[in-house]
Amino acid sequence: MNELEHLTKEIRKATDYQVNKRILKEKIQADLHIPFNGGLFKVTPELIAFLSIWDTDILYLEDSYQNPIEIQRDEFLKLCRTHYQAVMNSWHQQHAELKKIRRI
Repeated sequence: MNELEHLTKEIRKATDYQVNKRILKEKIQADLHIPFNGGLFKVTPELIAFLSIWDTDILYLEDSYQNPIEIQRDEFLKLCRTHYQAVMNSWHQQHAELKKIRRI
């Protein structure tokens, strides 16, 4: 294999990695959505922090469709924490696999 072919192969591998990484991130962003009490919410660190410091048991949050949804704070916070960590673990594992494929 000449130098040009080798360079072309390396560039293609790097480009494939970047494309696959972007696709994986988009998939993970979609996976962060959870249904709760008739609404659909995207779980973010900001939402978890907000729920953690709020001091009442029942509150109303705007869901992804701009609807006010009644929330049982403790129950929703538990669900959000569990779901967020599961999605982040999955993302980490899938990203590690992408990096392995890139090195091969």
